[in-house]
Amino acid sequence: MTQPLAGVRVLDFGLLTAGANTSAMLADLGADVIKIESGTYPDPFRVLGKPDDTPGWWNRSPLFRFTNRNKRGVALDLKTPEGQRLARALVAQCDVVIENFRRGVLDRFGLDYAALRAINPRIVLAAISSQGDTGPERMNVSFGSTLDATSGIAALTGYDGEEPRISGMDVNYPDQVVSLFATGVVIAAIMEARRTGCGAFLDFSQREVASFLIGEEILAASADPARHDARRAGNAEGGVVLQDCWRSQDGRWIAVTVADDAAAARCGALIGALSAPLREALPAWIAARSADAAVASLLAAGIPAAPSNDGTHLIADKALAGVSLAWTQDGDLAKGLPYALDGGGVMLQRAAPDLGQHTEAVLRDLLGLSADDIAHLQAQGVTSTTPQIGDV
Repeated sequence: MTQPLAGVRVLDFGLLTAGANTSAMLADLGADVIKIESGTYPDPFRVLGKPDDTPGWWNRSPLFRFTNRNKRGVALDLKTPEGQRLARALVAQCDVVIENFRRGVLDRFGLDYAALRAINPRIVLAAISSQGDTGPERMNVSFGSTLDATSGIAALTGYDGEEPRISGMDVNYPDQVVSLFATGVVIAAIMEARRTGCGAFLDFSQREVASFLIGEEILAASADPARHDARRAGNAEGGVVLQDCWRSQDGRWIAVTVADDAAAARCGALIGALSAPLREALPAWIAARSADAAVASLLAAGIPAAPSNDGTHLIADKALAGVSLAWTQDGDLAKGLPYALDGGGVMLQRAAPDLGQHTEAVLRDLLGLSADDIAHLQAQGVTSTTPQIGDV
């Protein structure tokens, strides 16, 4: 199958999840994604996922490899005039630029949208930031946890009577969702740029995207000025008789929804508790059975139920291979895809690049630099591939 984005080239300044996962999904769909890093500023995931202290450890971080598969890696120090010049030259060869630096960083490098558009009128710049490119909080730096809090999501997450919950470092939910939105909008902008010859500046505020997901709660609060924090309801849901997760005999958690009175009657008959409160009887019934047995019985009775899978169970689920989970041709496990094409997953063609792994090939093939030119850049430190950890 011809990959949908074959022939599209992306200059990727994306870091961590929000930017780098956007470009990773474009790469999965066939775009030629050129990830720009340098020894003076590698993607922080290389350091956060440091596996050991042996030489080349920065190329083995699982966090980095999950989010940078299918890309080519180029080392360019954007703090140098020569690095900036080469980056601008690459813009002329690309369809898209993706970045999630702090606001103003690209401007200082001479890579703001006006400069990019002057080089390449069809360029699409996807700027992913905490609060957007304008407004009084545009310079704020954030993480998934702070975006959980400022967007309003944390106020709705947790159990009644407890403090708000953030999704945490292992999830960073706002980072994940903005990359899904950004990928779709970037693809639409590429199509429009090819139709009209005009690119676009795409301004993504992670806070706004996260708040959009709880729009009905914001609307309810605006309609009732006296309303304060919405009640945190845990796994419960309004209008549903009973919904929660309980631990089975073999230690797995089972999610169950008893939607209405008819379902409650069927559930009571199944577990032999027609008179006892389901909230007390159902957890005890599940605790006495294996996860598979409990789920099978509940489903047979028309009660929605499913095990809460951890990573081990997801890996073992062959139905998820290539979609929720994927493997590179080198056998490395990688983050999967939120969609399937023609019913199947997308093949991952290459593992995440070592720092600057494809520098020579890209500078030679796209910009026409000679071996002597590239050696001179290396001697100047412009294409350094050894992290200077104090600067990260």
